[in-house]
Amino acid sequence: MSPSQPLPYSLLVFLAAAGCQAPPARLAGCDGRPALPRKAVLARQIVKDTAVAVAHHPGRTSYNVLADQVAALRAGGVGACSKRLLMHLSPKPPPLDPDRPALDAGALEEELQRVAGNELQPADVRLFVDGTDALAALHRAIADASCRLDVLMYLWDSDALGEEVAAHLAARAGPGLRVRVLVDGGGNLIDGLPKEASVAEVNRVVCWLARQPYVEVVRTRNAAARFDHRKLVVADGRLAWTGGRNFTGPAFFKDHDLSFTVAGPLAGVMASAFEEFWRGQGGAAGSPFPEPPAPPEPNASARLVRTRPAASEGSSFLGRRQLAEVLYAAVDRARHHVYVQNPYFSDSQLLAKLARARQRGADVRVVLTLESGSGLIDRSNRVTANRLLRAGLRVYLYPGLTHVKALSVDGCWAYLGTGNFDALSLRHNRELGLAIGAGPAIADLEEQLFLPDFRPEWELTHPLPLTGTEYLDEALASIFL
Repeated sequence: MSPSQPLPYSLLVFLAAAGCQAPPARLAGCDGRPALPRKAVLARQIVKDTAVAVAHHPGRTSYNVLADQVAALRAGGVGACSKRLLMHLSPKPPPLDPDRPALDAGALEEELQRVAGNELQPADVRLFVDGTDALAALHRAIADASCRLDVLMYLWDSDALGEEVAAHLAARAGPGLRVRVLVDGGGNLIDGLPKEASVAEVNRVVCWLARQPYVEVVRTRNAAARFDHRKLVVADGRLAWTGGRNFTGPAFFKDHDLSFTVAGPLAGVMASAFEEFWRGQGGAAGSPFPEPPAPPEPNASARLVRTRPAASEGSSFLGRRQLAEVLYAAVDRARHHVYVQNPYFSDSQLLAKLARARQRGADVRVVLTLESGSGLIDRSNRVTANRLLRAGLRVYLYPGLTHVKALSVDGCWAYLGTGNFDALSLRHNRELGLAIGAGPAIADLEEQLFLPDFRPEWELTHPLPLTGTEYLDEALASIFL
């Protein structure tokens, strides 16, 4: 067998079972050979990736997959009871008191330290609602790197934007600047445009990038159909660019979204998270960076929150659902207001908690879309909009696709990141974000994102007409999405 010839799959499984680390996974469509349809390639990848995970870590993988399913069933049952029964039995919410208090920030922080397991750290957080500004910030991060660029991406289209980012990364790569890229194995196969494109066509740009000198590209394995929905670029372990935007043209020039940069110790935490996952996916280790100093004038105190599914994070034994835990805890303590914006809003527990916050007298406002690109989600969101309206919340229907993932509570706490407010992001796929516990960045988020989107012409004032199919789709979305 020549050194360049891939290992037979049976030998790969044998080596994994023997305790050897599985080699990095390869991107589909990069070998120039005709491939199966995208759905068939994805199904085959999932089967193989699951077999590798079970062979490599049989006890951990089996335990976590089972625990994952039990947690999902429990969350679905609790959420369905809260949303379909308790919300209907709740009385009409009280009118808003202009002198209503804000939450007890100290008590919330004490609870979040317990559920998240990490403390707030000083950070400089810069927000980019405008796509052109977000792209400029991305290119600055790439241009300013001096020794390493780490990139983690769910969807990387083979369009002009995808080519532009890939070309910039390849141009920076060299003997003194290592470029490491993790691309989710399912992102392009599921969502790559155009939908009728072949595997080779949707992976064309990332395959090209993998052939460039001093660039290392690894495909993220999707064991048990768990996907990596994160979007992250870390420069030298000191500056992180992240948020909702994938590397696609519409993400920057058409859709409504939010990107942000993080400087300070949390950028180092993100770099460490990348390193752990990179090694877990078979990548060669990188040299450690010194911890970045605190910014001279931080505008936020924040913590990193993640969703980490079963057997996905290198040495981590258990999956973690920090994102769901901190969102639930913050909304449970809301007293003054809760502002929410998300395209995939199907988590029944969060919906019920928002309704209870309104019952306590908080001003709760939600921005949704009926043009998400998924017919099932759009029909589910119509039912959700009516449920929220009936519970006394103010609902705004964004005209187009809002891909923003953000939530703000009482002007004292905020979340922004890659995770949607659905079962996939809160319990199944890999996500990351910031939970901001104090600082001017919270007011910046409300002023730059939420308040401009509470436009009177977008507000829903009467229930939408619904069909039985839409109620069924809402039930399916709350269980599976």
